[in-house]
Amino acid sequence: MRYRHPPALSRRRATRGRSLVEIMIALVLSLLLLGAITAFYLTTQRSTRTQEGLRSIDDGARWALSVMGDQLRLAGLGRVDLSLLSARPVTFDGAPVQGCEGGMSDINTGACIAAPAAGADAVTVRYLRLDGSQSSMTDCNGRAIPVARGTAENAFYVAGTTLMCRGSDGATMAASRAEAILDNVQDLQLTYGLAQDADSANVTQYQPASALAAADWTRVVSVRVCLLVVDPSPVNADVAASYRDCADNLQNIADGRVRRRFTSSFALRNRVG
Repeated sequence: MRYRHPPALSRRRATRGRSLVEIMIALVLSLLLLGAITAFYLTTQRSTRTQEGLRSIDDGARWALSVMGDQLRLAGLGRVDLSLLSARPVTFDGAPVQGCEGGMSDINTGACIAAPAAGADAVTVRYLRLDGSQSSMTDCNGRAIPVARGTAENAFYVAGTTLMCRGSDGATMAASRAEAILDNVQDLQLTYGLAQDADSANVTQYQPASALAAADWTRVVSVRVCLLVVDPSPVNADVAASYRDCADNLQNIADGRVRRRFTSSFALRNRVG
């Protein structure tokens, strides 16, 4: 005769089986929910880091452009002499700006690289020191320009990945100090708006420094600045892999770092009147 389990025992076994299945289902659902929460958290964290990086880049780039813009607007500043017959009776001799494509070979003299390769540009901004006060005229680093100096010559250039400005606080260019303006600069590109002649104010074309002859620098009435800034902290390999460089070319670098391009044009007010 076959032995049969009591009905109560069979029900307990069936109930226990259903409980195990329910527990397994609950565990799977919990794991799925935990995975979704983790993925959402990581996505939110990456998005937050990206936004923080962009804000940091924006603030730094705007500051750097404001420093460069303030100096470029002073370029060519000189005393007004109404006895001069030119359209712009300003006693400033020479070029208000002098650009170097691919950088400078010597920042102490402002000399350009003889055979520039691809790289960040540089520019020297010149203007007269007009008053007799030691403190009222300052260079690109906020330092006083010595009375004996006469002419300010502030050089903007990129050293490594840092935008620098060698100011005019010393008795000579070589004696003047350089300070960092902005870190994490990947590129600085400059183009120059040319007027028809030294007395005109309207831009006829924009050219890089390499396209300008020595006599052309007195025709510059505007400078177009492009800064390419990078966030030093990687965000995600899938984020910000593509960006536009200063030549408006699409670049792809999958290093997880956010890059942003900033452009602005500055009129040389003392040239345009």
